[in-house]
Amino acid sequence: MGGILEARPQTLRGKGLWLPFSGDLDRAVEMASGIGATHLLYRVGIRGMLFVETARYVLHRAREAGLTALAWIPLSLEHPLAEAEVVLKSLRIGYEGVVLEVGESAGGKTVAAATLGRQILADGGDPERLFYVSFPNIWQHPEIPYREMNPFCRGGFMPWCTVTQQRTPRTVVDKWAYGEYTRWAKEWGDMPPIYPVLALGRDEKVIWRPGAPEFLKWVQALAAHDPPFLSIYEVGSIDRELWPILASLGPSVAPLPPPAPSPAGTPAPPEEPPTATARFHVTTVNDTIWGICKRYGISRRQFWEWNGHLWDEQGLPRDEIYMQEGWRVRVG
Repeated sequence: MGGILEARPQTLRGKGLWLPFSGDLDRAVEMASGIGATHLLYRVGIRGMLFVETARYVLHRAREAGLTALAWIPLSLEHPLAEAEVVLKSLRIGYEGVVLEVGESAGGKTVAAATLGRQILADGGDPERLFYVSFPNIWQHPEIPYREMNPFCRGGFMPWCTVTQQRTPRTVVDKWAYGEYTRWAKEWGDMPPIYPVLALGRDEKVIWRPGAPEFLKWVQALAAHDPPFLSIYEVGSIDRELWPILASLGPSVAPLPPPAPSPAGTPAPPEEPPTATARFHVTTVNDTIWGICKRYGISRRQFWEWNGHLWDEQGLPRDEIYMQEGWRVRVG
């Protein structure tokens, strides 16, 4: 199989915003305009499931706002083949690239990471449009499969540069993100380009919100390395008073070009059914997921793939006891 996207080596340039919940999309669009962002990184799925309806909607809104949309997928690597399919579906829908989050849940799963990469590439995924995000202090996280991600995530490595009171910008940005990157690029022989992620950390489970002077120190530390692309995690955590600082950081430059058409003779990959043909059910107080699935002849997995975003957007566990009356769920 092949033809998802033609290989197109291209450096990311500009600024990106991470959007975990579509409920914050309006604020994301406003913030993007305020800081001169060029890209939106949206969490399109989790645990091998793609939120098809919302992924399409966010992609459409991003394009309307003049933003390039990248799909963001947290990996567990429990089911690498299913997670590979989420990557491929995201590209088929029209996302310009995919960022794979490799955190603690992916620790120790080197074989699964390699399997994921082989499957994506075998089915036509373009390695230049695949990226991964993880901890910057690589030496302290030997369980994370960095080395297995590098061969197929050729688009870039995105280290979290977390703003906290416990560490200085010199430690996190200079020593860890860029120092570790340089060290391991020599050790392993090859690493994709580095694109740092600026994130506010948590102190005692509460997001630390630094004042403008402290935040400026972190931004200046990153600016000293002149990154061609910097992203900010996440939309809802950055106070408006900090937006002018981010606006002053780096130019707004052209996003990635659109994917090339499939080569002659190669059939285009199948698209997901368009939203217009979908069927929906408005939930009542007596509805259960089991009952809805039985009534409409769909599997529970398919139900969650279509509708899991309704729980995720409100920070609710995926359990039918949290299903709310009046929700419009997709059933076909």
